[in-house]
Amino acid sequence: MQCEICGSDIKGNPIRVTVEGTDLDVCGKCARYGKPSDKWSPVSRKIVPTERAIVTHKPRRDVFDKLQDEIIPDYAGVIKKARESQGLTIEELASKMMEKATLIRKIEREELIPEDAIRKKLETALNIKLTERFSSQDQRGGGFIRGTTLGDVAVIRKKGK
Repeated sequence: MQCEICGSDIKGNPIRVTVEGTDLDVCGKCARYGKPSDKWSPVSRKIVPTERAIVTHKPRRDVFDKLQDEIIPDYAGVIKKARESQGLTIEELASKMMEKATLIRKIEREELIPEDAIRKKLETALNIKLTERFSSQDQRGGGFIRGTTLGDVAVIRKKGK
């Protein structure tokens, strides 16, 4: 038999060692490169009877069902106007809110829509309201307001078997 590291012939029994997670049969000289793996130690496993848990699945809720407030369309103008009326620079407002000035700049340029946490900070720092309530009736609207869509015209048929 040959050593799996150096390739020399092994006289007698090979030594089994673990080298970087791999078990190898090696000669006496190369045995120092690994840890002996011939020592078998059983892992104690405690067998504990487990109770069967009854899993009840709650119906998934759509994220949009929870939304009641929607950010106003001209949020950037409202923020800028309120900041300037208080005589604050973008940097001063950012330090007051504990946020970065670049974030405030991007929001004022309408490059970013503020997340809820940032929106709340802006509302409290500037004493403004950036959201408005909407109802499902406002969202649906009438056909005459938003125009006719494909869903209003198309008839969907299911495949027959």
